[in-house]
This record gives sequence, C-alpha cells and structure tokens, in this order.
Amino acid sequence: MKKSRLSRRDFLSVSATAAAGVMLTACVPAVAPTDEPAAMAEAEAPAEEAAAMDGGTMTFSTGSPWGTFSPFRPTYQYGYSSNTPAMLTHSRLFDLDRNNDTHPNLATEWEVSDDATVYTFKLREDARWHDGEPVTANDVVSTVRFILTQATNINPRRWISALKGGQDFYDGVTDELPGAYAPDDFTVVFELEETNVGWHLSATTDLQILPAHIFDGVAPEDIVEHHAPAWYTPELNIGSGPFKFVRAERDQFVELVRNDDYYGGAPKLERIIFKNFGAADTQFIALQKGELDVWNVPQDFYEQSLELDNVDVHLVNRNYIRVFLLNYESPVLADKRVRQALAYAIDREGICEGLYSGLCVPYNSYMEMRPWLADGLNEYEYNPEKAKELLAAAEADGTWDPSNVLRVNWYYSDALHQDIMAAIQQNLKAVGVETQLQYLEGTSAVETQSACEFEMYYQGWGFSFPEQYNSFFTDAERCRTPWGDPDAQALFNQTATTVDLEERMAIHEQIQRRLNDELPMMPFLQFIGPVAVNKRVQGFNEDALWNRYYPWSNGFANAVNWSVSG
Repeated sequence: MKKSRLSRRDFLSVSATAAAGVMLTACVPAVAPTDEPAAMAEAEAPAEEAAAMDGGTMTFSTGSPWGTFSPFRPTYQYGYSSNTPAMLTHSRLFDLDRNNDTHPNLATEWEVSDDATVYTFKLREDARWHDGEPVTANDVVSTVRFILTQATNINPRRWISALKGGQDFYDGVTDELPGAYAPDDFTVVFELEETNVGWHLSATTDLQILPAHIFDGVAPEDIVEHHAPAWYTPELNIGSGPFKFVRAERDQFVELVRNDDYYGGAPKLERIIFKNFGAADTQFIALQKGELDVWNVPQDFYEQSLELDNVDVHLVNRNYIRVFLLNYESPVLADKRVRQALAYAIDREGICEGLYSGLCVPYNSYMEMRPWLADGLNEYEYNPEKAKELLAAAEADGTWDPSNVLRVNWYYSDALHQDIMAAIQQNLKAVGVETQLQYLEGTSAVETQSACEFEMYYQGWGFSFPEQYNSFFTDAERCRTPWGDPDAQALFNQTATTVDLEERMAIHEQIQRRLNDELPMMPFLQFIGPVAVNKRVQGFNEDALWNRYYPWSNGFANAVNWSVSG
C-alpha cells in the first residue's frame, strides 16, 4: 500500500514561475521515444552484443557528468563516477561494508600500534594483476608514492599531512618517504607523524592499489588530464579486482569482463557495462524498457519508479545531511534562543513529505553515522508557538529585534530548492522573522561564506568517518569553520588521540549534545536514497545498495555474487 503524501502545490503556494519549474522537473514522457539519444546512437552497444553470453550482463548508467571526471580513473578520489568501475577492477587493502565494518581484501590482517602511529598490513600471497604478475607490498608503496607526487594532481590531504615525511615528499623537498615501506614482499607499514586514531579507515579504503610494474614508468604529464588518452588504454586500467577493463569510449560506455582468476573466486556475471543513457528522463525510459539494470533514482522520478512492474525500489538510509550554517557571531543571531527559535519554526517533516516525496527525515546532529549518534537529542519538532516564545524572550532582553531581516543563502540551482527556500521563508514569516533569499553560484557562494555575509547558509554535509570532522573544529578562519567553541574544539582534539572506541564515542556524544543546544549550525535533513534494481538481478544485497551511494569508501559490495536471470 502506497503512502499518500502532500503534493508540492498542497504544501506550498509558490509563484507561477516556481510552480512551472517544479512541473518541468517532475515530468516524464508517458511512452518511450522511438529514437535513442544521440550519445547512445553513436556509441557501440556492447551490452546488447554480450546479452547472450554465459553469465549474463548487468548494465549501469553513468552517475556523474563524463565531461567532469574520467569515467574509470583508478586512482584516489577523482570523482564519484570514476570510483564505481575502479572498485570493480581494482583492489584495496581492506573494504568497508554498509556499517563501516572492515573486511579483508588484499590485506588478510592488520595491526595498529598502541599509540596509533604505526599501521602494519599483511598481504595475501595469491593475488595477481590482470596480466598475471603477482601483487606485492611494493605495489602498495609505489601507489602511495604515486598519489603523493604533486605532478599527478591527486593531492590526498589525509596522506600528505599524516604520513611521516608526506609533506616534504609532496613538496618535492626529498625523494624519501619514510612513512611508507615494505619490510618484505607481503608486508607494508605506514608510519604517521603523530597519533591519528582510525586513520586507516579514512585513508586506505578508497585507495585503489596500482601495479608498480606499469605505473613506475608512467609520466604524470601523460595522465594528469582527466580525459588523457592514456586512461582509455587497457594497460593503464590493469587491476587485481574481480572484473577486468576491456574498452571504453569517452562519454559513451565502459565495458568490464569477469576475472576468472580473481583470488576471491570468479564472479558469476560475465560482463558489466557502464553506459551513458543521457539525461534522467531517458535513463528512466531505459529502466522502464529493461535496458538499465540498476539506477540511483532521482527524487523527481521516485514515484514513477514505484509504478514499474519490472523493478524493485530499495531505500538506503544515507550518511548524508543538509545543514544551515548559522552566523552566531552576528548580533542578529548571537542569542542561542533565536537560533533555537529558527529550528522550531521550520516544518522540516512537512518539507520532506511535501517536497521530497518522503525521501528525507529531520536530523539533529553533525554526526551522520548512526552507530555514533547520541541518544536523547532535542529533536526541535515543528512548534511555531515555542519559536514565538523564544523570540519574545530574546526581544524582552534586547537581543532580538523583530525588524531584523535574515540573509538566507544556498547554492543548489534546481527548482526543488527554490521551493524549499520559499517554504522556509513562509515558516519563518509565520513566527515574525523576515528573510531575504539569495541563490549563489560558484565563487559567489564561496566568497559569501568566507566573508560571513549571511545569517543562514544552506549546504551539504557528508563525512564517512567521525575522524573527518576536523574541518568543523579547527583554528582556521571563522566562517570556514562554523564553530568557534574552544571547549568543543578541545573535546574534538581528544577524539584524535583517544584509542579506546567507547571512550571516543562518549566524547563525540558530549560534542553532539553541546552543538544540539548551542546550534552554531542547524542540522536540517538526512536523505534516503532510492535504488531501482531490475527484478532479473540477483545477489545485489544491502552492501551493494549502500555502495551505490558510497562508491569511494565502501567497497564491500558482493560483486562476485551478482547475477542475472533470463
């Protein structure tokens, strides 16, 4: 039974222009067009050629604009679209599942020193590159040296700043990298400059290990461009993962075949295709026609996807939220009662139901990882009367002036966010708070945040691990770091040196409670990601679904067991 929801029109009376924009973004053709998009028509169709092969073929759509990132560049954090194929063709030391629990990959075991400055990995001895050469610890060290070479333009901050000698190596001061070495063929050691608890979870899980016998001879100038021709050659895409690169055409497709010699067992699938189906509406048509097997469903196509008989739509509770940075140092928002009033005044649940098709929930912490989420936080449920009381108390004390106008900025250009901001403006006006809405793009958004020229600044907020929140608590310029609370910063600094997991979680609980009361930023919404999977697909389990939204760090996706029927 489907859950009925308010329509956007029911939820919010918007201008004719905004309403038209919403209708346009939600519109889907009733029938598939007879002609394929030009991008698809011009490309070869390897999926069709391979459909009859033993093991079958699964087809994915490309997830990011191909003109922005190389579609399969097997290196460190080059963009979401590059990670998905690379996670299949390449291997990492270990992988994370949907709960961020570790699973061995190239490393069978690892050890962290008591002071969390030395990380030692023991490698399996049966791994082979796709060209038959053995995978050794030298490949791991060579990969780290490659990503730390400034000319490659990879710039991995977690390695540069943490690894012993990493900064000097990156700056070209020395060719020595004492923080990464191989005492034998199947042991690799990383030494850090100082204690860094959990460093391996964030630094190594998206590091695709590259073959030294190939990349030691590659000049950075030949590969630094995202679409350098070298990246479209099979040689530079040799990995040790469950699938092998076959061929690709820029802006068209990437084709992978199974690696029968994979140390984790031969995959069930024969072939995987990543194909450019064009815009979201034509991707939906491909899903409808059975040409697309797995699709991260955009919000505007969620309801339509639920109506399709040939797919199941799964929901992923994502570790991704949106927040309002609040300029708490501005006299307008200096009183925390005013900031709390803003939280009570906005109908976040109504926004989720009326504008987001129910694909989000109100959220009240900076911490996205649910196992780390503190209990008993103030949920700031929609309560306009409570908001009015807080504002009246602040006005009586001289810290709030009803004639104030709050500058509300955001950088998402779609019509949906125009509607969201209009809804927020109406909510705040209902409790006596006037706002000035301004969409910002590109450098204007960055400059506005840096100069603190806002009262409310809406932005995305997503980290994979608790240790990555340092940008929120460091001593950098004020508006680059939303919270200048020295006590909270001191607590966060403790988390980096507290080895015991339970103690570290307890410290994060203290920080969450402090933020939940002070509201230097207002956590807003957590998103739910829909994934449509063709019913012929089997073995695409919860970890595989999670990987659709976290292909850069959570590589434990059960790919060897994916299969198709019929």
